[in-house]
Amino acid sequence: MNKARLLTAFIISIALAACNGLGKMAKNASKVKYEVTPNPLEMHGDSVTLNVKGTYPAKYFAKKVDVAVTPSIKTSEGNHPFKTVTMVGEKSKNNGDKINQKAGGSFTYTNTIAYTPDMKAGDVMVTPVGSKGTTTKDFGPMKIADGTIVTPLLVKHDEKAVIGKDAFQRIVPVAFNGQMYYLINTSNVNSGFKVKQAGISNKSEMAAIDSALKAYRVAPYSLKGISVSGYASPDGKESLNTGLANARTNSSVKYLSGSLKKAKVNTDSSFFSKSSTSEDWEGFQTLMQQSDMAQKDMILRIVASNSDPEAREMEIKKMGKAYEEIAENILPKLRRAKVSVNAEKTGRSDEEIARLATSNPDSLGVEEILYAGNMASGNEQKLAIYKSAERIYPQDWRTSNNVGMVMFHMNDVDGAMSQFNKADQLSANNPVVKNNLGACYSRKGDRKQAMEMYAAAGTTNPETSENMGILDIRNGNYTAAVGHFGSTSSFNAALAKLLSGDKDGAMSTLAASPDKDSAMGYYLKAVISARKGDASGVTSNLKNSIGKDASMKKMASEDREFIKWFNDSTFKGIVQ
Repeated sequence: MNKARLLTAFIISIALAACNGLGKMAKNASKVKYEVTPNPLEMHGDSVTLNVKGTYPAKYFAKKVDVAVTPSIKTSEGNHPFKTVTMVGEKSKNNGDKINQKAGGSFTYTNTIAYTPDMKAGDVMVTPVGSKGTTTKDFGPMKIADGTIVTPLLVKHDEKAVIGKDAFQRIVPVAFNGQMYYLINTSNVNSGFKVKQAGISNKSEMAAIDSALKAYRVAPYSLKGISVSGYASPDGKESLNTGLANARTNSSVKYLSGSLKKAKVNTDSSFFSKSSTSEDWEGFQTLMQQSDMAQKDMILRIVASNSDPEAREMEIKKMGKAYEEIAENILPKLRRAKVSVNAEKTGRSDEEIARLATSNPDSLGVEEILYAGNMASGNEQKLAIYKSAERIYPQDWRTSNNVGMVMFHMNDVDGAMSQFNKADQLSANNPVVKNNLGACYSRKGDRKQAMEMYAAAGTTNPETSENMGILDIRNGNYTAAVGHFGSTSSFNAALAKLLSGDKDGAMSTLAASPDKDSAMGYYLKAVISARKGDASGVTSNLKNSIGKDASMKKMASEDREFIKWFNDSTFKGIVQ
């Protein structure tokens, strides 16, 4: 009895569905057209967006029926639904897009869901369910598009860490600066001349100059020249002072030439650089500022307010006792010749630095050991040298940074980040360190922190801009990525151009990149060819890619970039 009642109810429900229009709509469900753009779907910035236009033909949509349409991506691992959209007949009292029964109608729909890896090989389905009152009917699933192109996932995670550069110079300019003093109104060199009140003595000054000449004549130094500049104090006639300054220059040069000749050092006219200052008001002001004279501020104002040297001198002389103090303590120091002994110091050779970096690193200066690390071949050797540098010079941020850089290149991202944090403590807001922290965050998948670090690094390092380009691709900001890569010829720069719509630019950039003949390089060329509709480019580049890396077969066989060729015998022969 119960079975009979159930059967009767089922038959009645079918009859009702047929009478109320649901059955007819279900039967003709294939006449509804769904236009999906793009098809296949595409993944951008970790999500998939469905844009669909549904069109109902005339005389299809029953006046009192509602239809709930749920699009989804169906994969081997499950079903990923988008939100449901509802269309209603023209006499329905429910909410939804009204569809006219006689003329038909259409709807547009956009929705975004998070991407999951299984969507790469999925089908885009719609499942319409019609209802009238309490009666419902499933119209059956229908495939409306393919899913999903995931070309942005080809981005190479080759974030770049930046080295803390050494400042090593094998040949370093060095100089000794000394002075030779003169008695008032004279220009002859007097090695015994001194003014006790002013605290000057030629004996000590000239001994120091002679010592520098001797030191700079032997390795590791090389004597390059001597600059001599004669001066006269700003008292007396300017014409006399001009002659005195020139004469003091020449007498100093003559004395120094004699000293070099005795030491058997050959010189020519270009060895000495000569100049003179007739009235040394600049030196006068400097010495006055350094003095503790009671009236120094007034004297300095007199100098500043009078452009005429003679007027200055007259005003200062009127100060009586103050001028006497100037004459005793200041002016004798201005009657002189400045002597600069110029040389070059040659440091250790590359071979010696490399040897000491492993045998006796403590003997190297910080610039030398950092230079040695840069010269070293292989990450293990670099790491050992930079660790020694960090031990010996722990307060120099570059040592910790460079240990981290090598660890980063060895894919020890956590170890690298620890080192970069040490460097960050030693040198806050350092653009090199901020870039390197950003690179670590990027590798660890924390895009927000990575972008914050790159923003803090600024535009000082070109590596930062390229690193930001990688984030742009992962976030779906392809135009920004192209800008960040600039004129760089790399795999990622080519990928950014392709994703932004520049197929020809992508191909030329890739052709100029180091990846042009790699498995991934050929694969990207195949993708570009597919977007250009170049069948021979697809097959030839895939053949080259697979020839270098057999794993590309499976990748290509599922890649919806090549869906137009899935049934092509040549394509199948390559990927199967």
